[in-house]
Amino acid sequence: MNYIWISSFIADLVFIWLYFKRSAYTPQRQHKWIKPILAVLLLTLYLNDSLIHIPFGSVRVAIRAAIYFLWIFAAEGVPWRPAAYAAVFWTGAYTLFQNVFLGPYFNAVFSGQHDVVPSHLASQILISVINILVRFVYYGILEKLLPFEGIAGAEVFHIVFAAGVCAMAIYTKDTSSRMRSSFEEGPSHFAVYFILLHAALLLALIAFEISRRRSVERASLQIQNNAAEALMKSIEDRQMSEEAVRTLRHDLKNHAVSMQLLLENGEVEEAKEYLRNFLDAAKKPSDSFSTGNKLLDGLLKQKLSPAMTQGIDVSTAIDFTEGSFIDIFDLCVMMGNILDNAVEACAALPEGSEKFISVSGGPTANYMLVEVKNSSARRAALLDGLPATSKADKAMHGFGLRSVKKVLERYNGSMDIEQTNDTYSITLMIPQPTQPTAQRL
Repeated sequence: MNYIWISSFIADLVFIWLYFKRSAYTPQRQHKWIKPILAVLLLTLYLNDSLIHIPFGSVRVAIRAAIYFLWIFAAEGVPWRPAAYAAVFWTGAYTLFQNVFLGPYFNAVFSGQHDVVPSHLASQILISVINILVRFVYYGILEKLLPFEGIAGAEVFHIVFAAGVCAMAIYTKDTSSRMRSSFEEGPSHFAVYFILLHAALLLALIAFEISRRRSVERASLQIQNNAAEALMKSIEDRQMSEEAVRTLRHDLKNHAVSMQLLLENGEVEEAKEYLRNFLDAAKKPSDSFSTGNKLLDGLLKQKLSPAMTQGIDVSTAIDFTEGSFIDIFDLCVMMGNILDNAVEACAALPEGSEKFISVSGGPTANYMLVEVKNSSARRAALLDGLPATSKADKAMHGFGLRSVKKVLERYNGSMDIEQTNDTYSITLMIPQPTQPTAQRL
């Protein structure tokens, strides 16, 4: 038995079992029973050629990609496009890792052909331990750098690019195998060239994925910013409208005089129309909020008024008079996202459930404290300390609380999230400045 290949199989299986399970997706369909079957299929790629012979590297890579795809798509229930990209990307990452670390210099050792200590069994055990450690370090770095939930937003072009890198890795590996005798007997710089080539391909693949993820995040954050700006404009327009209403009420005396003149002149229908228009224009909103900050008042009205009409119990007890040091755009991004999440969580509850949103806070011990608590139907999975989105389109969602976190970082603030089976609470602590306020970048 070749313990080295068995150790490789165990390390790789543990990785895919854990890594691909850490998904931000709400599964479309899950078939967990497929995993043991796929694990057996994966094992065939590690068996000695005397048992199962797979002659071409391209066939082995294709089988591995197919196993990865079925694992992610069928067993974990991830949509096909990100599942296909993840399968091809991680196949490329695995293949290039093999080519770098099990290339010309180390292949004989890591395949068990050469012993590093006199005892063959001891040599196999020693290399197996090293093999597992090297793989876990490599996978650990990739998991930290490229967590699986970030695979969202993959397009067909990304799948094609990753497949192209895989094809290049296969071609150069097969070419080197045919020239094995040449670079074993020839100059060592040929082997170095092979290793550097595949190391460069691996770095290019990882850099491409990092760049792709950042592009998706920038696009999503830009959508967030555009929505925040539109919300600010809407709030300003509403405040102007309410200012007009206050002006209208202030001019009540003049309107009364006008009505009196119309009636004295016998123009009854004109007086009725005048009165009807006045009542429509002077109608007072049934919902209003008073926090000491006009923008926050408007934001609460914009977000929570529709919730109140949907039967959600809304209560506010917040003094934001001393919160003027927060940039209005930052305040809009921060509170807008939190209130949106609260309303959406309540809306997702079944009919007849208790639905509430509570907003409270104020200045305390040189901090501005804000707490938003709402009813919720589920505990959200945490990713990087933040709840994962439950929406199907992960590419364009899931960035709301990241935006809030970025705003808080500019003010040295903190965010604490607490969840129970039926409630969700988020608390913000923002230190009041003792020097010029933070500026939005």
